[in-house]
Order: sequence, then C-alpha cells, then structure tokens
Amino acid sequence: MTLFPRHIRRRLAGLQKTAPTKAGESPAVNPPPAPAQIVVSPPAGLPLGLEIERAGEGCLSFRLGAEAMHPELAARLSRLVGELPKPWAGAHRCVFLDLETLGLASAPIFLVGALHVGAGGFHAHQFLAQDYAGETAVLEAAAPLLAAECLVTYNGRSFDWPFLADRRRLHRLAPLPAPTRHLDLLLTARRLYRGILPSCGLDNVEREVLGLERRGEIPGSLIPELYHRAVAEGNLNLLVPVLHHNLVDLVSLACLAEAWREHLTPDR
Repeated sequence: MTLFPRHIRRRLAGLQKTAPTKAGESPAVNPPPAPAQIVVSPPAGLPLGLEIERAGEGCLSFRLGAEAMHPELAARLSRLVGELPKPWAGAHRCVFLDLETLGLASAPIFLVGALHVGAGGFHAHQFLAQDYAGETAVLEAAAPLLAAECLVTYNGRSFDWPFLADRRRLHRLAPLPAPTRHLDLLLTARRLYRGILPSCGLDNVEREVLGLERRGEIPGSLIPELYHRAVAEGNLNLLVPVLHHNLVDLVSLACLAEAWREHLTPDR
C-alpha cells in the first residue's frame, strides 16, 4: 500500500513529463495506482455471526469477528495479525478504541467499541447502554478489554482516553490502568499528511489512504439525536447504523495501522 493518497498521486501524474526516451532506455515509471475502492454501507439488520449478551444492568454486549466485516478489510486485518508493527512487539494485548457519546464535555458515553488484535485473530466488542442509566454498566463491562499494553485510537490522547477517565471518575469507578503504549493515529496522520491532505479527519484519511468509501452512513453529528430517539421509543433496532459506524471506525483504525506500520513509533 502506497504512502501517498489518491489526489496526490493524481497531481504527481499530471506533473510527470513524457520526455522522449533513447534507444534501450526504459520509459518513466508511472506513480503507483490508487488503492482499490472499498464501499461499505450500513446493513439492513444486525450482521451474521454477531453474538449478543447482557453485560450488566442496562448494557448489551455485541461480539463479532471477520465474517461480519468487508472481506478486503478482513484480509488487511489478517495481515496485521500476522505482522504486528514493531512498536507492538511483545505486547500481550493490542486494542483499538472508539467511543460514541451524546456530545462533548460532560455528555454520557453510550457506546464503547474495542477491536482486539492478537495471536488468535481479531474480534470486535461493542458495549451499548440500553438507556441513559446504562452508562455505568458500559464502563464496567468494557474495562477488562481496555486493560491493554498497546492502545490505538484516533484523537484518543485528547478525547477518548481523558473522556473515559472523566466519566469513570463521575461514577466513582476505579481508574483504568494507563496503557504501556498509546498510539494516537491522528498524530501519525498529521505527521505524514499535514499540508498534503485538506483534512486529517478519519473519514478523509481512510478514503485517500485505504480507498474506503462510506455510503449511506449516519453522520456523526446525528448520532446523539438517533440515540435519544431510540431510548424514547424503546427501540434499539434504530441503533444498527450507529453500531455499524462504530465498527467501521475500529476496522479503519486497524487498517491504517497496517498501512503505516513502518511509520509508527511507540507514542505516535
């Protein structure tokens, strides 16, 4: 997978001059092709292979593996399992984390998504609060998975990890042990693409680097409104698009780590 995003490769191709070649001289090599487009869309219902169980009062746990994921993304995750980036060598547990909240600052967390990658393969775990009172159960249920030696996030140093700590403090829960390594891939994206990409938002980076195109997905700004509606109507089926959004975020993080494995350091 090439380092340069698609629109930069197009610019490079446009700048390349086709000078005449001498006899026996090889013509100029074209830039690498753009990554094949991967289109993901929210499913009509919960995916096949999904394991659902109650993980505490007011909390549902969803667990799924490769069979519920886009085959190309699953293949990339398999490569990640087979060749973990150098900073992760020796880590007993590597976890990708993504939160869904009802806003910023003091808003509750209603969904914790964690993708565990290790020698046994990869599995996604999602912990969903069935109503507003379920936040404590979600935080407790997710805690064992988040006791990671290597934690990978996107803007997690500034948002996800401090947010988790604040919410646990509010509910008088024991603090989580700090991970030995915290790789915030937003820092990596900025280091590699600042001034190259128009934005280092996850949706933009995954589209340009992975070829990942999300279609028909709920915008992040509308997720709190949909959760409020689901709780008011007592209809958690309305949250299938949110679970899908969170899952794609997790898989995207892992695929970016696989693409950037030679550029990662323990702290970025």
